[in-house]
Amino acid sequence: MKIVKRLVQLIAVLLVVTLSVAGWSIYQSSQDNPGEPMQVVAATWMRDHGLGPVVAKLEDFYYQYISKPEVGGKPTVSAQIDNGSSAVTVTPTPMPPEPTASTSANPTIEPTPTFTFAPLPDVTTQSVPADGAVPHLNPPDTLISPASIPEPLEGVWQPVGNKVAGLPAVYVTRVRTDNVHTSYYATAMWIDTALTTTMFIPGYEEPKGGPNPANGALPEQYWPLLMANINGAFRLEDTRGGYYYDGLTVQPLEKKRASAVVYRDGHMRIGRWGRDLELTPDVLVVRQNLDLIVDHGQSHVNNPSYTAIWGATTDKENLAWRAGLGQRSDGSLVYVIGQALSAESLADTLVASGAQRAMVLDMNQYWSAGFYFSHDRSGDAICHRLDPDIGGPCDRFLRPYKRDSFQFLAAYPVGRKVA
Repeated sequence: MKIVKRLVQLIAVLLVVTLSVAGWSIYQSSQDNPGEPMQVVAATWMRDHGLGPVVAKLEDFYYQYISKPEVGGKPTVSAQIDNGSSAVTVTPTPMPPEPTASTSANPTIEPTPTFTFAPLPDVTTQSVPADGAVPHLNPPDTLISPASIPEPLEGVWQPVGNKVAGLPAVYVTRVRTDNVHTSYYATAMWIDTALTTTMFIPGYEEPKGGPNPANGALPEQYWPLLMANINGAFRLEDTRGGYYYDGLTVQPLEKKRASAVVYRDGHMRIGRWGRDLELTPDVLVVRQNLDLIVDHGQSHVNNPSYTAIWGATTDKENLAWRAGLGQRSDGSLVYVIGQALSAESLADTLVASGAQRAMVLDMNQYWSAGFYFSHDRSGDAICHRLDPDIGGPCDRFLRPYKRDSFQFLAAYPVGRKVA
């Protein structure tokens, strides 16, 4: 009996020590990641220490039994997109004082730089033609709500932010995604790729092992051109794919995987690697993540030939925070985010928005995040959450950040806010 008692005591001591060490380690991680909810810190710590399968089971249990979306009801958020709602002005870091007259008697006027994206672009935009005729694209048709009684402006694409070359470049709409969970919207953002360019910013931790020339932040010189930014994809080990950045293959690219490709001139394509897309000298970034959830304009979430699990940690049927990015036949982009989305309803909303090909991006409340921006008369960027319940700082993708983001910049001069 004494041996058994001592064995139990030893196990109890080891358990206490283990939990204490783990708790201290998690606490230290929280100090290195200020602003993140403790559950996010703990889940990240567990994945970093080989406990990813445990996190997956816990999150499945959470979404199935604890955080189940309500059935019925009406949204508490308006479908009208208010440019002034929950707006946050983003203040640049103060610049050092200008040189005095005695030290700059013969200033040199720098020429206008040539536009390039290799890998950080010079700050400039294309000139508007003398006749004012700038190529642009048309937003999608109004989305049809599956709810029996649509809310005012539900599914209607509304221009937001500032005009680019006198034209709206970003439109946003909110729509229900099924007729059961009717108190939740998905929010969709359409981006005119004829008026914008895309910039990929690696995080300072993810994609792991890759370069991060901007330390996970959008350099401040681009803030006056910023129209929108969105979250990137899963952690690299969860993508079942690869990652390429500016000549460096960080993780081998996989055939057939859904891929977001950013080219050196700033245009972007979504497609299937090896069929729609390949590595060419003008490719700057390839970010892969599972398989396409939309292909040829149809949802492939329930395609039995696809074996991908539509989530890094939770099942495809669970209603959770999810985000996805699709491309229409004209090249324009559609980003969809929502807090009560299954993989299927995410794909269906992208299809309804006209996406021909689409991929999942990151998921869960803190990692799914999308924002659009307006600019005041001084040029300062004003951030707007696509969904008011998006967690974390509104300017997270402008400051040093651990995960990657896609940034959409004006390709022509930025003008007044849309009416």
